[in-house]
Amino acid sequence: MRFLLIFLALALATSRSHAQGENVFRPYVPSVPAAAADTPGTVSPGDVVIHADPKVEELMRKYSSHKHSIRGYRVQIFLGDHKHAEEAKRAFLQKNPDLPIYQSWFAPNFRLRVGDLRTRLEAERLLRDLRVAYPGSYIVPDEIEMPALAE
Repeated sequence: MRFLLIFLALALATSRSHAQGENVFRPYVPSVPAAAADTPGTVSPGDVVIHADPKVEELMRKYSSHKHSIRGYRVQIFLGDHKHAEEAKRAFLQKNPDLPIYQSWFAPNFRLRVGDLRTRLEAERLLRDLRVAYPGSYIVPDEIEMPALAE
């Protein structure tokens, strides 16, 4: 009984507002500042004009300036002291200048990891190629750099 009374009261209120010509639901219409409005003659047909908030542009600039890493794989080729790590890094870069190499410190040793590989299959191929020169190398999951886009 209570629900019936509430329903009838809502229906009556809604019908009164429609009868008086009121819109119950008004769509949102953003106001366009006078400076952002296009004046006739400034834009030719077919041109696209984007009016973006400066905060969005600032956010895009900040986003592009940060490094973004993803989960992937690298091949670890060395684990040892600092002096030998530097020598191994120099020797590797002379033979493979196109492969990225990363040196990190894992107490009390330094480690050298090679590559930014997205899949395990890519890592297996690189490991197969490096196993001749570095027999103790192995694949490790790691945070890798985003791949460079082709120009």
